[in-house]
Amino acid sequence: MPASQSVALPLRGQFRNLYTSLKRARLLERTPVIFCEGDSWFSTPLAMNLLDWIVSPAPEDEERGIPLLGQGGLFFRAEHSGDHASRNEDHPKRSMFVPENIEDIIGWYGKFDFDLILLSAGGNDFVDQFLKRTFAGQQNLSAEAAFQRVLDTGKYERVRQAYALFVQAALAARPNAPILAHSYDYPQLIGRPGALTPGNIGVAALLKKSVGPWIGPHINAIVHADPAKTPDERRRFGRMLIDGFEKHVLRELKHDARFAGRFDYVDLRGTLAAESQWFDEMHPSEAGFHALATKFRTAIIAKLPPAKR
Repeated sequence: MPASQSVALPLRGQFRNLYTSLKRARLLERTPVIFCEGDSWFSTPLAMNLLDWIVSPAPEDEERGIPLLGQGGLFFRAEHSGDHASRNEDHPKRSMFVPENIEDIIGWYGKFDFDLILLSAGGNDFVDQFLKRTFAGQQNLSAEAAFQRVLDTGKYERVRQAYALFVQAALAARPNAPILAHSYDYPQLIGRPGALTPGNIGVAALLKKSVGPWIGPHINAIVHADPAKTPDERRRFGRMLIDGFEKHVLRELKHDARFAGRFDYVDLRGTLAAESQWFDEMHPSEAGFHALATKFRTAIIAKLPPAKR
């Protein structure tokens, strides 16, 4: 493949055919083969998302010397917007790291020599109906008190256990393929839906009725003694949610002796501090995802075999 040109395929048959062709041509020796599973940070169609920027970097990235995937890569994309890492109580089929889905994914994954797994999972587990249930009947909570209620639900532990179930299965199938996840960044637009205008996201705006919000409507119980500071208090709670995910899920998995350094993550917190870098509560804008991808790509390259960087 030409420098920095990659191919991403969502269908197993398509992937298998191209993989076989590359293997026959002895091009797999220098082509990264990457498996991707995740949520809307990998799959949102509203703009170039985090994974889109990895697969198809902007021309100016190469001109600026941003590390690219050398000879290009072959990506299998299994991600779906709205999926949960742990079991989704409201929509069970939208659950990634549950035994029935893991068995299907890993049974197929183990047939190919993947060099790396990329994961984007867990954000949806902590919003929407989870927040609605957690704060039902509550009022006059500080950010700290609200976050303690989240901790008391045991949700972080359930998400971590779900991740661990997947990581164990993946490493059993391909022990030499590292697994790389990412944290989320701190939300800036608490309570604001995505702006669905053709000028903002193109013709997709004509097809969707709404995008969010998934956090703001469910945290009205969080207030500040000074009403003018209540929006800041709710943003502070949002930061705590993200910090909790990094601390109680990703960090613990990274230091889990069972995985012997095969699981790692990129800490993206604090990258997108401007509201203009966000599309809605949970999703960066296209430019925001581009900034995140620059960090993520560097870590991806470091995990690949030297001949494929």
